[in-house]
Amino acid sequence: MKKFTPYVITAIVLAFLAMIVVAASRKMPRKMDERITLRQKDKIPYGMAAAKTLCSSLFPDAEVSYDSQMPGSWNNISLSGQKQAVILVAGYFNADEYEIRQLMQFVDNGNYVFIIAKVFSTDAENAFGISYSQKDFSSLFGETEDSLRVRLAKPSFASDSLYVYPGKKFDSWFDTIDTTHTIILGRNDTAVNFIQLNKGDGAFFIHAAPLAFSNYFILHKNNIHYFEQVMSVIPSDVKKIVWNEYYLTKKNGNNNGDKEPNWLGILFRYPEFKWGLLTVLFGILLLVILGSRRKQRMIPQFAKPRNESLDFVKTMGRLYYDRRDHHNLAKKMAVYFLEHVRSTYKLPTNSLDEHFIENLHFKSGYSKGELNEIVSFVNYLQTNHLVTEFQLTHFHNQLESFYQNT
Repeated sequence: MKKFTPYVITAIVLAFLAMIVVAASRKMPRKMDERITLRQKDKIPYGMAAAKTLCSSLFPDAEVSYDSQMPGSWNNISLSGQKQAVILVAGYFNADEYEIRQLMQFVDNGNYVFIIAKVFSTDAENAFGISYSQKDFSSLFGETEDSLRVRLAKPSFASDSLYVYPGKKFDSWFDTIDTTHTIILGRNDTAVNFIQLNKGDGAFFIHAAPLAFSNYFILHKNNIHYFEQVMSVIPSDVKKIVWNEYYLTKKNGNNNGDKEPNWLGILFRYPEFKWGLLTVLFGILLLVILGSRRKQRMIPQFAKPRNESLDFVKTMGRLYYDRRDHHNLAKKMAVYFLEHVRSTYKLPTNSLDEHFIENLHFKSGYSKGELNEIVSFVNYLQTNHLVTEFQLTHFHNQLESFYQNT
């Protein structure tokens, strides 16, 4: 009888826990994850996974990487190099005087720094000649007002269309700027929130509405066009782009967009979960004491790692297909095809002519006629914006055939 005692206790504990979970789940309606993390790995509404991923397609010739080091200590780029860009993401851009000097030197050498932040340190304000305002400083990282509204400014951009989404605002704007050295690139409803400051052979770009780069904003309706135009201020010939989150983790201030919640603290807010968790812990302790004799453990099975990047690509593809934005989707398929040719066959893709087709046919062994159709359609996309569903499907089938047979 004693050998069955641990199993009986375990069954009772599990049954009790199941009743607690069922009772508690009825009181906890599902809600959208509204944490403002601003992190490139987060696929929640206010993360920036989409923005980080899209940078690779917007700059196909550049090496896009991630870093969390302070200015001057970056892993993939150097202060003395040229044609490099760093995207600094922060809720609070609390750069000190030393870090500002490093950034100034980097830009002066012919590089670019894109700062995405809501609040700026005094050193940053003095260095860039700006002052800013926000609606409620006390709610710096918990703003509840919704419906962010942004637009690009003429003549820097051809269109000043308004872009809106029904999410949180979490933005600020510039009260004063140095008009002799500053170019206005964008606004909200009433004030400037996106500027450019040229220095040496490079430039600073400062955007005061971080959630305009969030997954929620970019994937809402046609807002991806806003993101594409904003990022177009970085020259297309840059060699390296680094997405940097140093100011999301830097100490001295509320520098995270939204403080990571303590999971144990959240569970203990609900009495049902609190007592359920304590009961489980007590039951496990009792089970260990009663069944402490040595037993052979089973070798656990390890699941095959899941390719989450492929899931993200499929999701983005379905998004464009559902919106019937066939031209945009076909264009991105063409960019991926050309990148595949460059990396696999080491062929330049600047000129898609007969000579290019001959070289690709020779290196890949693929049918010259099929390659001619693919290249002709890629050239067609550069000058025409009307792509039918049939053309998109046919182009997809051609590319799949090429990938599978080369």
